Amino acid sequence: MFKKILLTVVLLGVLILTIGCSQAKKDEVFFYDKDYNAIASWEPMVTPGGGEGSVDKGDNVAIIKAAPDGWGGVQSEKVTLDLSKHPILLVQVRENQDGLKWGAKFVPSNLQLDDHAWGFYLIEDNNFKWNNYAGVDLRAKLGQIFIDLYGEKVEGAFWLYAAGSPEATVEITSVKMFNQKK
Repeated sequence: MFKKILLTVVLLGVLILTIGCSQAKKDEVFFYDKDYNAIASWEPMVTPGGGEGSVDKGDNVAIIKAAPDGWGGVQSEKVTLDLSKHPILLVQVRENQDGLKWGAKFVPSNLQLDDHAWGFYLIEDNNFKWNNYAGVDLRAKLGQIFIDLYGEKVEGAFWLYAAGSPEATVEITSVKMFNQKK
């Protein structure tokens, strides 16, 4: 009888440890994970001229609004990317009005050329929506010329913007990143 109780306790302990370790691994998938609350606190994009949009918190979304010149948005806090790990950017978009567009860019902190102050397209202007994820391999998208200029570890900010009209908006649910390599 004692052996059965001991065996049961040991198996229960192993089960608890297995579940605990599995949960820790699951939570470690994303190295960057911002929900609509965090995105709603982002600041207007800092550009060489124009495009400073705004953001409001909606019903489980961050509503990014274009500037009066017909495009614009907000930027994240500074983020460090390790392109040697082939990071993937995922932007979950709930809504974008028909006929209008949204996009995502990355702006390095340590600009090597003045034109780079306008950022590098990650997700080109599009009308993707319905709570789907738009995703991009950042290393592949930025390319070898970018890596030659900035290195594989680069700090910068993400821009999320609406485009096509002064009334353009895009509703973002989350922004996440994970590495394909360790």
